[in-house]
Amino acid sequence: MNHRALPWILVMATLACTPSLEVEVDTAIGSRARRDDPAARAQDVSVMARALFGRDEATGEAELPALAGPVHPPRAVDELDDLVVAIRKGALDEIGGPAHRLQHAEASLWPQLRALLLAPRRAPKGDYRSTLAAIGGDVPNRYGHFDLAWKKAHGFATKLSEDWFEDLLVMPRSKLSPSLVPVYRDCVLTTALLQAASEIGKNPAYSEDVVNVLLEAAHVHEGTFRDEVGRAVARIGDEAVPWLLRRAIPPEGRDPEAAQRAAYAQALLDRMDRWIPERAEAALRAEPRRLAAALTAWGEARDGHAAPVMLAHVDSKIPSVRAAARAAFVALVEGPPPKSVSRRVRLLGGGTGHAQAYLNYRQLAALAVRDAIVRLDPQLLEAPCDLALDPRGRPLDPTCEQQPARHAAAYFAALDTARASDTRRSIALALAAVDRDARVAALDRLLAERPELGDAPVLVEAYREAAAAALQDGDAAKTAALSRKASVLVRSRDPELADTLQVQALLAEATLPALPEAGREMLLRTAAGLRPDDPHVDGALAGLARAQPSAPELSRPRIGLGVALVGLAFACLVALRGLGRRRPQAA
Repeated sequence: MNHRALPWILVMATLACTPSLEVEVDTAIGSRARRDDPAARAQDVSVMARALFGRDEATGEAELPALAGPVHPPRAVDELDDLVVAIRKGALDEIGGPAHRLQHAEASLWPQLRALLLAPRRAPKGDYRSTLAAIGGDVPNRYGHFDLAWKKAHGFATKLSEDWFEDLLVMPRSKLSPSLVPVYRDCVLTTALLQAASEIGKNPAYSEDVVNVLLEAAHVHEGTFRDEVGRAVARIGDEAVPWLLRRAIPPEGRDPEAAQRAAYAQALLDRMDRWIPERAEAALRAEPRRLAAALTAWGEARDGHAAPVMLAHVDSKIPSVRAAARAAFVALVEGPPPKSVSRRVRLLGGGTGHAQAYLNYRQLAALAVRDAIVRLDPQLLEAPCDLALDPRGRPLDPTCEQQPARHAAAYFAALDTARASDTRRSIALALAAVDRDARVAALDRLLAERPELGDAPVLVEAYREAAAAALQDGDAAKTAALSRKASVLVRSRDPELADTLQVQALLAEATLPALPEAGREMLLRTAAGLRPDDPHVDGALAGLARAQPSAPELSRPRIGLGVALVGLAFACLVALRGLGRRRPQAA
């Protein structure tokens, strides 16, 4: 064998025993190619943040606002700001959560919400019209005409949105061009603010300001959101009716903007079926506060068509409603004569003349009060006279011009006389009971049925006499209850006497045997706050201090015995522990 070929044979054998090389190819697209590199992942996140949120020009760093803001409705200004930022700059697919939380904002944030609603918009009205057209949002033209509503009412197959807020949130993003994204975000923000305003407006403390702001928001940006503002006012409900009635009063003089806002308020009342006084009164009758506010608004507006409604409540059992109705009707029949509108009349034979176009508010009030007097007592009526005016609009007969006011005064006096007589008869019937408990029960029933009788002084005296009799009998509970009732009834007329009766009730209640010492002390401290120098209160407090037992003192032998017992117990525990650790010995 050739020795020169031996090295080559060994080399070939070694190569043959070595396993063949394998190549593994892994193809990745996008950021997966660098999924194991933390720096690469951070760079990808930064690039996506710049693409979605833009770049801060001052620092050159990507802005990363909170995408969802707080997870609850905003309660503070900073939480409200976070939600607004989330709607304006967050991801489009995530603005639904912040928008829904914003619509339930706290009423304390109303000043900030009001500023956002009335803020000027930068984008042109055409961009808003294009964005809202995707959901059927009806934007008025420069004349205030709503095209989509007109087409819908005349049988055209037109999409018309009745809830911009929800329709905007579910709108497909394919219908939204990139240039209109800021406008879309502002539409979502505005509709969420309108939803929040509707909820806050139901609170009587905010209703007036909310209604006024919504009427102004209806004309922001050339009335872009007017249709949705109308629905926001309607969601407030009857709480908005009195303030709409005030804003519906036409302005004096030439003021086109004020006249336009008054006409819009009238349109909203008509849409809510509250423009006709009889229908509004039927809806507000269950809430005396709203009814009184509506009556006051009709009086300020000098609405003669509301005169029958006013007269229907001038004898109301509720004092606030009765006072508002009378003041409103007096505004119709007193003061300077109203202006009358004349019209040209074509007479037979070709001639022309002038006649009054319609009855003014004073003439309507005069007719209404005459009808009411006829039903009550026709003898109160004066001889009829004609409220004629001269060419300059002045009454020809001042005595006749003041007749409606005299009729109203006579009508009110007759009602007061009848009510006073009925009150005396009802009270006398309640006080006719011989038994004291039966008399008090009759008075309680009378006040429950007719709360307005609480102003009668005879009722206060009856309760005071019953309280004094109960005190003599030693019935502390009944004395306290009757004294407290008398205090409530006399509070508006004599606050000093009311405080005295309240102190009497507290002192009587503090003597109840079942009352704990803490409750007894609380009652006496309250009485001392009402009457600091009252000797009865001071004596009761001093007696309470003497009756309270002092803390028992431990003698020294008892203290020593207690220490010895504690030491003995500790020694027993140590001994038991030592026995437990000892090993058992072998037997």
